[in-house]
Amino acid sequence: MNIGKVLCCWMIPVWAQTVSAQNDLQVTAPVTLVRVQIVNGCQLNNLGSGVVALGTLHFGDVYDLDSLVDATTSLGSGSLQVRCTPGTSAKVTLGSGLYGSSVNDRKMRLVDGTATLSYQLYTSSTRQTIWDDVMGVSLLFTDDNVKSLSIYGRIPAQVTPAAGHYYDQVVVTLTY
Repeated sequence: MNIGKVLCCWMIPVWAQTVSAQNDLQVTAPVTLVRVQIVNGCQLNNLGSGVVALGTLHFGDVYDLDSLVDATTSLGSGSLQVRCTPGTSAKVTLGSGLYGSSVNDRKMRLVDGTATLSYQLYTSSTRQTIWDDVMGVSLLFTDDNVKSLSIYGRIPAQVTPAAGHYYDQVVVTLTY
């Protein structure tokens, strides 16, 4: 698991030596310097850089939206796993998604259509603080243990749109 950049150097000085014709002559070199530098770094879900799929927040199958529908990610099913170098502060933010105008107006869209439905993502099970793209969730790492973050979703009561599969994609940003 690569947490940060690791720099290694082998420094072997060149020494000019005169060797006379003697039996069993041994030539020794100075001690080799071995070095490493641990730098601050973080990793999300044990993945490197680039575009990755982190999982799914699935609200299940519903036939109407007359009342709230809640869902929560779990370990191995959409929750975020963050690991950083000890002493590192990090922040995880969530974007507005493909179809919402802002983090306060997230929307899922019908796969083969234009119908949308509103939903929201929260930082805790109380669903009072929206998980946004500015404040996010702050983390401080005092050791190199993985911190697990669940995402709490809610579809508010609303007029039920056409039947079908609705989806959105939200960008997760890890800043340290």
